[in-house]
Amino acid sequence: MDRFHILTGAPGSGKTAVLGALPDEIHVVGEPARLILAEHRRRGFTGQIEPERFVSLLLQRSVEQWHHAASLDGTIVFDRGIPDCAAYASYLDVEPGPSLAAAERHRYTEPGLLLAPWEEIYTTDDERTMTYDMTIRFHTAVIEAYDRTAYRLEEMPQASIAERARFVENAIGIALAEGDPGPG
Repeated sequence: MDRFHILTGAPGSGKTAVLGALPDEIHVVGEPARLILAEHRRRGFTGQIEPERFVSLLLQRSVEQWHHAASLDGTIVFDRGIPDCAAYASYLDVEPGPSLAAAERHRYTEPGLLLAPWEEIYTTDDERTMTYDMTIRFHTAVIEAYDRTAYRLEEMPQASIAERARFVENAIGIALAEGDPGPG
């Protein structure tokens, strides 16, 4: 889909904050892993979800989000895409085959936008429990998954949220507000 864009990369690198700073006319699709983990906690479960089950739920939710987004008009930016399911599978030592196959069937616009680990802004919360060192390993899995699914990634700069939001707008071709000279 030429209007489906992905923001991916290390956990805690600012994806959600950047997405929240995008103009209202851009549809933002939330990160499925955070949604699944929050639902798990709301249902009273306190332990970890078994890895195979987590990757399966993640893939199911990601494909559902892709199909739902196809019914929307306009530009859509996803907080992670289906190739990220293959990254989670690799990271959690789960068979990535189903995720890789789904990533071939459900495509996004290239390049995907990649946010690298950024220790100065990294924090944990109820859903993000990885240590910073673990996010580096996961980030490598993300890059490998996108490579395996034949996507080109463009790394975003480490900059303010507003500057990163403008970077996304420019990358996906959204016109900046009149009078705003943009970055640089």
